[in-house]
Amino acid sequence: MIEILDPGYYITIQDIGRFGYSNYGVPQSGCMDIVSAKNANLLLSNSINEPLFEICMMGGKFLFKKEAKISLSGALFEVLLNDKGVSNDLLIEVNKGDVLSFGRAIKGNRIYLAVKGGIDCKSVMGSSSMYRCISEDFIVRKKDVFKFSQNPSNNLSHEKLDSNIFDETLYVYKGPEFELLTSNDKSLLFDKYFSVSSNNRMGYFLKEKLNSNSNSIITSPTIPGIIQLTPAGDLIILMKDGQVTGGYPRILQLDKKSISCLSQKNTGNKFTFRLIS
Repeated sequence: MIEILDPGYYITIQDIGRFGYSNYGVPQSGCMDIVSAKNANLLLSNSINEPLFEICMMGGKFLFKKEAKISLSGALFEVLLNDKGVSNDLLIEVNKGDVLSFGRAIKGNRIYLAVKGGIDCKSVMGSSSMYRCISEDFIVRKKDVFKFSQNPSNNLSHEKLDSNIFDETLYVYKGPEFELLTSNDKSLLFDKYFSVSSNNRMGYFLKEKLNSNSNSIITSPTIPGIIQLTPAGDLIILMKDGQVTGGYPRILQLDKKSISCLSQKNTGNKFTFRLIS
């Protein structure tokens, strides 16, 4: 078992997500950086869908009440096992009574803590991902206790680990309303740097703008990675807890890996878009 001694800034339990319920207004949820989450599980020979902890920005302290095998992947954090530093992308053995502590993110935004066998928690609508009004709680809290799975899998996946999650180039496809853009705005999208203004699990807001745009659309489906353009020229990138419909033009769509790369960016971080032909 694991007891939460300090819930940090924002810690949740996630898996690969909740699919097939968007017609009921339920977002996909799941790990923001699916690349790193898969890496953490693969290091332990877990199924890639085993629930794990997503730790955002800073903080978090975990007391292990029994021995376990764990792994970390994603952002680079200050992490101590008792008083000794530990690194990402390694199998780590912990003993009963050990304390794992997270400081601030040094590079990136989100780190994943996986346990051999996964976290034993309730599945709702086919997923253990935390989301307000769907799961029992939407964040982990101080004194919460989580059990490990009693039947750990021995996944023999030959999927390769992927560590390049800090790319400053995000790859995109044209969105359904791309052609509503002016020629000038199309050029701006691929000729300049953009930066993060603010972000959360619902979406990323960009600091730079395009020209004001009076185009609107009938409310239409949206998915994680969709880039919307508001009438004021603001750009919003929907993420894993984002709404499932919207009325702003959907001008671009991030590819799956670029969603992971974006999730590791924080306020002020810059990047460019590159069109996938």
